[in-house]
Amino acid sequence: MTTTRNRIERLEAEVRFRIWVRHKRFLDSLSMDDLEMWSATGQCPERPEPLPGMSPIDNMERGDLQKLRKEDEQCWVGRSREDLAFFCLHGHWQEQGCSDYCTRSKNGQ
Repeated sequence: MTTTRNRIERLEAEVRFRIWVRHKRFLDSLSMDDLEMWSATGQCPERPEPLPGMSPIDNMERGDLQKLRKEDEQCWVGRSREDLAFFCLHGHWQEQGCSDYCTRSKNGQ
């Protein structure tokens, strides 16, 4: 029973990893305008996934991808709905403060 459970957990972890890779590749293919529109409307841009070799992560080793995924997940751990809403509007966390790169500071908001 434990062997079966361990195998299922490993398979589920593999599926989550592959979903993350596909999502990361898709996000990397979007322009800033696409991301701002998605943020403003909540509608994901209707685009095909990038072709193999078109994403910077396509040439990364699996171990490096797993490390990147772990770092990416740590960025979101413990964030509240308000934190996430702020991030969607500004493109950075509230504690980082607005800068020239802030999408809202350009619009005077």
